[in-house]
Amino acid sequence: MNGSKVLRILIAVVFIVVLVAVLLRMAGPNSVDQTGIGDSMVNLAELAPKINAVEMENGSESIRAERGSNGWVVTSRDGFPAKPETIQEVVRGLISLKKSQRMTAKPDRHGELGVAWPDEKKESRRVRVFAEGLAEPIVDLIVGRAVQAPAGVYVRKNGENQSWRCIGTLGAGGDIGSASSMSSWLLGPIADFSADELQEVDFDGLKMTRKDGQWSIDPPEQNPPAQNPPEQDPKAPSPSANPRRDAMKGTLPYLLSGFQPEDVRREKPEDLSHPNQLSVILRIDADHTVDARLWKEGDAIWIRLAPGDCTGQPNEKLTQAAAQWAGWVFKMPSWRTGYLNPLFEAGNDAVSAPKSSLPEGSVASPPPATPSSVK
Repeated sequence: MNGSKVLRILIAVVFIVVLVAVLLRMAGPNSVDQTGIGDSMVNLAELAPKINAVEMENGSESIRAERGSNGWVVTSRDGFPAKPETIQEVVRGLISLKKSQRMTAKPDRHGELGVAWPDEKKESRRVRVFAEGLAEPIVDLIVGRAVQAPAGVYVRKNGENQSWRCIGTLGAGGDIGSASSMSSWLLGPIADFSADELQEVDFDGLKMTRKDGQWSIDPPEQNPPAQNPPEQDPKAPSPSANPRRDAMKGTLPYLLSGFQPEDVRREKPEDLSHPNQLSVILRIDADHTVDARLWKEGDAIWIRLAPGDCTGQPNEKLTQAAAQWAGWVFKMPSWRTGYLNPLFEAGNDAVSAPKSSLPEGSVASPPPATPSSVK
């Protein structure tokens, strides 16, 4: 081999080595490897059939669902049945997370991505997934802020400093900390009687009936406006306006329509005698009614539902719904609270607390335990 040919080979080798070095330098801190989060997701996919608990934390908010012999329940809410679709959505979202960019590994910069833990700003979510026969979680991630175009999130493994930008989402179930986060985990709707399925609504001595698809209140207004009323300030409220009656017509017939609670807890004996409690009787048909009790706790409105006067043949739809109500009270969705508030703001004279149906001197019995057949 002559000298010129050897020289050309050496030059080619040097060029390749330099090129590789340049490419590695260009990749630098943004290079993506196949370790860390990737390994966790592979394990999660393999162990998916054995998953028996999913837990999410955000600040003081915590949601934990466990799989038992009768299905999934939200153990952080006294064992109320969980929505399996949400758990599946979260697990599938975790499996589908794909690392796209290496981010900071400095703990003092984790807050910039929302992956600091613990996190006083409540931007971070800790997600843990457990499987049968394993004491430690098979996934333990800190999920941070959402990323746009393409949609994704910042993520790091709990206990490790390296953070990543990942493509994917955990779905609605991962929005823990939002007003609707708990509702996406609770099995529901717990009632779905449309206004067209009701015949009558009785509230605080006033009765609403439906005729030709329209709801009317009986008795009508006691003092109808005069034939020739004096001239009024156009900015002043109408003297015939009645926010309480408007709220009745706009809310009560729809109380059980697609009702998905925002939160739930076990019923307590004192719930039956809560101050300023409102009583609403909803008549489904001539033989079946629903007894609804509403009260305020802070800014929230809670409701207790139970079958009322029921005679004749059983109503299958009501029977199924009542099984979900037994022993629980439910938080009304926030969007409904504003419409219901006028019923409470009418004053004690207009809205009186219902009289207890219990005999004098008796005490309400404690709520029944969760039936073993709940799935």
